[in-house]
Amino acid sequence: MFQITRNIWQGRFASRKRLDGLRRHGITHVLNVGESPNQLTETDGPFQKMEWIPIADLTLIPTDDAIRCVDALHACVCDGDSNVYIHCVAGWNRSPTILWLYLVACGFDTSTARSMIDSKSYDSVPGHPLLINDVLVTAIIDHGAERFTPHPRIRALDAVETTASSHAAKPVEDGRPSPPTR
Repeated sequence: MFQITRNIWQGRFASRKRLDGLRRHGITHVLNVGESPNQLTETDGPFQKMEWIPIADLTLIPTDDAIRCVDALHACVCDGDSNVYIHCVAGWNRSPTILWLYLVACGFDTSTARSMIDSKSYDSVPGHPLLINDVLVTAIIDHGAERFTPHPRIRALDAVETTASSHAAKPVEDGRPSPPTR
């Protein structure tokens, strides 16, 4: 699990194995964008919301599906004092790309949004070139400008500062240490 912003985490599949980590971080909302349905239920957390929007890996995300995902993520982020976990299976392509699209929809430039995710989720590919194209990104920017700005909970999008030493010392929930930042 990687904390990307003050209230958004991103990573691997939210399985029973990762339940303690979700609880420890106070995760209240879970958005699954992988092809496998949720293993956990709302009562397991307890979570306020568990949502599944399946996205195929390594193929262009249909615009309507991308909009459904960023709308769902926005609803989760704006729900009270939520802490949101977005995941796919490996946490490398789909979930970082949907999070990247959401940050872009909220007004971040594409490079800043990519850096926010890359600096925390070391093996992810936000804005994966097989998942997006210019038409999709433009549609997301337009959608976000109409619906997400001004953001009702802008502090939830604050970047989390991580030093190289603190990042290297953080264990991933499966026991593997995180490599140092790039």
